[in-house]
Amino acid sequence: ARGVVLGDSDKDRDRKRMMDEMDKLRDSIQTLCKSTNPLARSMDYLQEDLDNMAKELDFWMKDRDDQTARLEDEERKTEQDVDKLYSELQGVEESIKEEELRIKDLKASVLENDKTVKNMLASIVRTNTNR
Repeated sequence: ARGVVLGDSDKDRDRKRMMDEMDKLRDSIQTLCKSTNPLARSMDYLQEDLDNMAKELDFWMKDRDDQTARLEDEERKTEQDVDKLYSELQGVEESIKEEELRIKDLKASVLENDKTVKNMLASIVRTNTNR
């Protein structure tokens, strides 16, 4: 009967050791699960964030393309306006030169007329003094 008791005692010790190891294993698994659950949730959010970032990148790329096209249109319009204004400026400068020439011609004509009037007056004065 003692051998059986001794056998039962070994079995009890083995069972107790096995139960302790099972408890340790259970605790380790619970700790692992507690650690991995937030990680799994973060991974879910990470994919969602990546999708949102990809959408936002697409939005900003399209906006950049739209703004670049608008800028090119505005540059083209500005260049056309500047060319038009430059042509007008050249026309105005040409008109100014023509007016300056006309003024010079008029001044020359006035001077010529003044000379003629002086000569006429001088001739009248000479005729009156000779009498």
